[in-house]
Amino acid sequence: MKINKFKVFPLILIVGLCGLLLAACSSNTSSTGTNTNSVVVKPVKSFSGPAQLTSAGPVMTNNTQWLLAGTARDKTLVQINLNTGALGTPVPESSNAVAITETINSVIAVGIATPTSGSVEIRNGSNGALVKTIPVSAPVFSISSSSDGSLIYVLTKAGNVSALQEIATASDALVSTSIPLVSDAISVAATTNGGDFFVLEANGKIDEVPASGVGRVESFSVGSNATSIVLSSDSQTLYALKCPPGSCNVSIVDVIGQQVEKVIPAPLDTVSINLSLSGGSIWDAVGNSAVGNVQEFSLS
Repeated sequence: MKINKFKVFPLILIVGLCGLLLAACSSNTSSTGTNTNSVVVKPVKSFSGPAQLTSAGPVMTNNTQWLLAGTARDKTLVQINLNTGALGTPVPESSNAVAITETINSVIAVGIATPTSGSVEIRNGSNGALVKTIPVSAPVFSISSSSDGSLIYVLTKAGNVSALQEIATASDALVSTSIPLVSDAISVAATTNGGDFFVLEANGKIDEVPASGVGRVESFSVGSNATSIVLSSDSQTLYALKCPPGSCNVSIVDVIGQQVEKVIPAPLDTVSINLSLSGGSIWDAVGNSAVGNVQEFSLS
């Protein structure tokens, strides 16, 4: 059968144009905190927060969470109720604040980083009032806490030198010498028993390091563009936030098997992730110059 090439060409052109249009539609780079991956997953809950949200603490037993938001000139802390979305009264914060965590016994710790120094503010978990400021050896990069609330882990960076320092919440004081880390360490999560740390490197590599800081237990990769990690309560599953250009996602990693089991989409401009109280969902904190919100996504 003879095919008329002049009739086929327009059909090919139309199909090609449709393909281009579909590709364009699947690459949404909106700055509204919407999901930008090809698979759209709707959040279980979504609550508005302050614009320019930069960090969020863990979810507490009363289902609240403290948020850090603002610019390089003006920052605030505000508590959000994750049942209703109600926001508490904003608390003025240092413009040099970079990260926040909260212990299970309601101690807030805010990491401070100036160009040449670092410190940790200890604040009241109920109202955000400042209790004490503790100097650390270098500018703070990230901050987390132990599962029992007794320790605050402070990752500091000065040039090519990264270290982990510990603050005891009972005494509000540094309790040990710095633990040296790889130079490009960007996030740290401690196992439930405190025996090991998982250290995320900027290249997406995870190092499992003994609490003593001597040696290395294991090493594996979660992929490029990772920005932070959190660990499940049984220390068996690790969650890594990754934000390549134009999108974000969360890799769910089997710690024993040292492999990524699943990847779930996350909203564009997700700045931090935290597990729900049950561990069955994850809260994404989303922030840019115009938007601030928290969104809960199911892990099942």
